[in-house]
Amino acid sequence: MFLKAPLLVAVAGSTVAANTTTAAAAATTAAFKSSVAGLQPPPLSADRSGSSIGGAKQRGRWLTLSGDMPRLVGHRGEKSFMPEHTLGSYWQAALEGVDYIEPDLGLTKDGHLVVNHNEFLGQNTDVASIPELAYLKTNKTWVDDTDGKPLTVTDEWFISDMTLEQIKRLRVNQAAEYPWRPQHFNGYFGILTFEECLQTVRNLTIDLGRPFGVIPELKSPSLYNRDRPYARYFEDRAILTLEHYGWANITKWINRDQHSDLSLSPDLRPLGSAALGPSAWQSFDLDCARYLSQHTDVPVVALVERLPWAFTPNGLDRISEFASILSPWKDLFVAGPQAFFQANNVTWDSDEIKSMGGFVAPQDLAQRAHERGMELSPYTFYDSRQDMGYLCKQEDKNEGGSGHVEWWCPGDRRQELFYFFNLGVDYLFVENIVEASSLRQEYDQQISV
Repeated sequence: MFLKAPLLVAVAGSTVAANTTTAAAAATTAAFKSSVAGLQPPPLSADRSGSSIGGAKQRGRWLTLSGDMPRLVGHRGEKSFMPEHTLGSYWQAALEGVDYIEPDLGLTKDGHLVVNHNEFLGQNTDVASIPELAYLKTNKTWVDDTDGKPLTVTDEWFISDMTLEQIKRLRVNQAAEYPWRPQHFNGYFGILTFEECLQTVRNLTIDLGRPFGVIPELKSPSLYNRDRPYARYFEDRAILTLEHYGWANITKWINRDQHSDLSLSPDLRPLGSAALGPSAWQSFDLDCARYLSQHTDVPVVALVERLPWAFTPNGLDRISEFASILSPWKDLFVAGPQAFFQANNVTWDSDEIKSMGGFVAPQDLAQRAHERGMELSPYTFYDSRQDMGYLCKQEDKNEGGSGHVEWWCPGDRRQELFYFFNLGVDYLFVENIVEASSLRQEYDQQISV
């Protein structure tokens, strides 16, 4: 049973009727048109119609691989205004006109796929207030997908230790450390199963008359495949669910017999004249990503942040063997790989990097990926009220606290998104979708002149 979708949409910190979203978007655009002081991003290219990417003539005005405007992915739905990964967050994202909705997947003790960003539940739910679940609080260590090193989390309630029945008792809260995010939806929504998420996106497609893409991320396969019947149980569970709802075709044998207990709804609401949007898988675990690409016809997003070899020409070659989309942390396009890894204490073998062609310059990453037939999807572009999270916005420890940096850095969200639009990225993981959509439209108007 689903809660009815909220009929009100929170925009820019206030709650307004859903049919005023267009007016709110226009107001947001107007606010961003004021000039900004300081450094400016690189100018827009004068000629965008004849660029050569991978030896083929580019189509359209944009510098994306397709030539079309980049697509916006709602990061955990619309978490700027609703508790993340909830029915409200997904409806909010859809009403704001997002292109893709992103669910993060975990697996319960009894084998149910649920949607939650973390592998644990203490930060975003009321689990600590339920005495009957106190005994489940524990410590756990697993392999961190981002760098392959052990990760330990203490004093938490883990999805993999709880049954679906236990998890369905929980209510989701908005992150309290961001005071501009509305807190009045706290406790209103519960944690969704992956099936409920897909039902929601399917219903949104029918009810709103436009397709929405889904881009599920498989979180920590090394954790969720622990003590399961076989090594890729988590992945196959997700594949079978996505196939059932029409977003995937299975292209290679998987062990269906081990999933006879997977009970998926036989009653799918007819699409009528509607059509499902596209789908894509994503994972930081590149072995998982490769497996998904081998077993379905769904494009795969390789999430990469702390793997230096990936940002070399040979590294891009290796990833393009199985991934259609490369998704790095956004500062790798600004500070560049070397500065980013140094600042985050990520080490690399200089001889190995040199043998793989050296680090690709940040302004060239999109073009180098496009030459290999891969699209680019940097993450995450925050609400304008939140710090953007770039190294150049932090004190430079190597300059005695002077704050000196040697590369350009965006001064606000308009500069930030315009910089990435000008690089030719194909997707962006965004929060406050109204802002991002308004800026995308403004940029499109500028390059149309």
